[in-house]
Amino acid sequence: MSDARHLLVDVLGKLDAAAEADRPIPEPTDPVGHRSLCIGMSVYDDFDGAYFTMQSIRLHHPEVADRLSILIIDNHPEGLQSQALRDVVASTDNARYLPFAGFRGTAVRDLLFREADADFVCCVDSHVLFAPGALHALLSYFDEHPDTDDLIQGPLWSDDLKSRVGTHFLPEWGAGMYGRWGRDDRVDDPSGQPFEIGMQGLGVFACRRDAWPGFNPRFRGFGGEEGYIHEKFRRSGGRVLCLPAFGWLHRFARPTGVPYKPTFDDRIRNYHIGWSEIGWDTQPIGDHFFEEYATNAGFGEVFDRAVAQSTSPFGYFDAIFSLNLDSAVERRIAAEHRYGQLDIAWRVERVSAIETPGNHHRGCALSWRGMIDTARRRGYQNFLGLEDDAVFLDTTREVLAGAVAELDDLEWDVCFLGGVEQTAGPGARPGQRFIKPAGYVTCTHATAIHSRVFDRILADIPEDGPDFDRWLDDHVAIDQYLGSRCASGELNGVILTPRVASQPALTTFADGDLALRDRYVI
Repeated sequence: MSDARHLLVDVLGKLDAAAEADRPIPEPTDPVGHRSLCIGMSVYDDFDGAYFTMQSIRLHHPEVADRLSILIIDNHPEGLQSQALRDVVASTDNARYLPFAGFRGTAVRDLLFREADADFVCCVDSHVLFAPGALHALLSYFDEHPDTDDLIQGPLWSDDLKSRVGTHFLPEWGAGMYGRWGRDDRVDDPSGQPFEIGMQGLGVFACRRDAWPGFNPRFRGFGGEEGYIHEKFRRSGGRVLCLPAFGWLHRFARPTGVPYKPTFDDRIRNYHIGWSEIGWDTQPIGDHFFEEYATNAGFGEVFDRAVAQSTSPFGYFDAIFSLNLDSAVERRIAAEHRYGQLDIAWRVERVSAIETPGNHHRGCALSWRGMIDTARRRGYQNFLGLEDDAVFLDTTREVLAGAVAELDDLEWDVCFLGGVEQTAGPGARPGQRFIKPAGYVTCTHATAIHSRVFDRILADIPEDGPDFDRWLDDHVAIDQYLGSRCASGELNGVILTPRVASQPALTTFADGDLALRDRYVI
């Protein structure tokens, strides 16, 4: 792309970004019901690619149409193309549109497996075309192996459609990515049996929905999943197979440029997070990136920061949600600044709080219920909820690092990073320096919830309606509910010591955080 075109794309992108704040996000379409196979796409400003992929499936694979559904997750629903994408999906039988703006990246594809209503899921890039008979071959394999734990991939076709040019990735580095295309001659027999491979690119991959091991929820941006997800399948008892008849074609060329900006920090961080999760040596990551990019201005700082982010104590939590009213723009900006100071802005997912002017406790409780339900649906082990007025201690990272090491040895349900101890707990147990059992704690400005109590809390707190009204009459607020349950022992609550999170009002009185008022500087 020429410099002039780069400049034009950049200017148009900035103008569109400025308009996004006022552009409504399209509504999701209705679920389509259960099917054998769901074909899922995560789309970022690629209407043309998604359109032709979807229509090619419908036009060229009629023999399996009655067994398929299509799920499209729009990862830039504020964008100019989103309404058109939603409209075409809404007009398509057995297709569903879901907007998702929580975070950006290729790991959003994990949500396809969480949202799909099908026995099997085939994830495809939004610019892939399947070879004739490919989907029939895939379904035939699954029919013959209904309980398979394997990951199924297929050969990549050349643009001239004359040959299958890739069957697997070689475990080699190149251009900031792990994996180079290789070819196994067994693919020359399209009717041949599937054969085992080490890894492959993730333009197309399929598995039984319940066998999906999941991407690390800390991944952001582009890259890092190849090799990592294949190893997770093997460690779960499955294999990685190339099915010769499951061929596909990928549009690699982007004459006008890609709509998103892959960055070194995202890729380096993802590799470190993923490889650390599965126990691989991370040294080759640094070796490759410094060999390729050490002469780039400022690269060393970028690398060091990405590695530091990958090992942040906040990484203990599968998600960090920030609760913020749509109307509270200044509070959002201030909160984002504080997250930047903690170097967690890249991870924090803003959650639109439910506004109930007549009783803010109502909206707060419903918003917390929504965050818990979201974490449950996504399969998170835990999450940290932050309210947008939370302020932080000067030693937050150091204290939290010690606390999460101690949490590893506990079966905790609720962890308060801050709060008002209306009644004290029984005191720290032997060996505990940074956490102690919680008594009756109020305030939820920085509270973590573990998955072991997601269902229990969701059962206790009804959805909005008459039952919720009665719950609110009984409990008054979400913090009163959690505090009373922890004090009674129904929930195993712990609180950090010192409390690393406070609220401006809590730093003004002795029962709150007055003693450390001058240290809540973040």
